[in-house]
Amino acid sequence: MNDDLWGQIIIAITAVLGSILGYALAGLNDARRDQRAVIREQEARLEERKMAALREQRDFQLATLLELQDALQLMARLTGRALHFDHMQARRGEYTQFPAHYSDEMHTNGVDVTRLRNRLLDDSLRTRIERFQEECAKASMLPTRYKGLEGDQLEAEALGLLTTFGSQVSILMDYLGTVLRRELAHDLSHG
Repeated sequence: MNDDLWGQIIIAITAVLGSILGYALAGLNDARRDQRAVIREQEARLEERKMAALREQRDFQLATLLELQDALQLMARLTGRALHFDHMQARRGEYTQFPAHYSDEMHTNGVDVTRLRNRLLDDSLRTRIERFQEECAKASMLPTRYKGLEGDQLEAEALGLLTTFGSQVSILMDYLGTVLRRELAHDLSHG
């Protein structure tokens, strides 16, 4: 064979090998690009799921806080009613237990408040509500605090209890309002 022919064969083989190698490298680059695109899509979907879960969690917290606010208001009213009942009984010198329907309402409300309290993420609010529940329970016990008191002393004791309890309600509801506003502001700022 002629040297020219060998040169042309080598050029042809080189061109064919270069084409095959170029095609293989292009395929490899396409596969890598596709793999990177798939990874980016997976990361984007994961981030979307995380954001959706966070939105659901915040929505759940907000709904819990609103329901809890109503339940705590009811607890305050029921405890106030119990304090008034005890006061009126003490005026007559009687120290009796609540009527059954009072106790049933207070028990049901206490269960609701506890259920809602346990759903809260805010440790400080949970602790404050637990303390408030304890204070409500203490205020609802038999009114032995009135024994031996009459007239102005009895009225002063009853007024003091109501005033102290009213302050506790206000402090808790103010704090709960602050937590609610914080949740609402976060929802508005993060759409």
